[in-house]
Amino acid sequence: MKDVWIVKYGEHTIRVVNTWTNEKLFVDGVLQDEQVGLHLTSRLFGKVRNENNEYEKIKVSVGFHFCTMQCRIFVGDCLIYTTKLQTGG
Repeated sequence: MKDVWIVKYGEHTIRVVNTWTNEKLFVDGVLQDEQVGLHLTSRLFGKVRNENNEYEKIKVSVGFHFCTMQCRIFVGDCLIYTTKLQTGG
């Protein structure tokens, strides 16, 4: 099993990769965080520069919910992506 979520944030690309054995957070192709091992839920953390050249924190929540993987991506305090909205659930 492998799930990949890709989100554009301004000029940047945030990519989350989830497999049975790990989760990874990439920003513009650079690995920023990784969780190794089998987890039902996990959090990944990173950072991205905004249009003012300041860093904003990224937080990713990945979890198993009703036989599917769910992903939520926050930048700062704002939710910018959720699989729940994408799948209509």
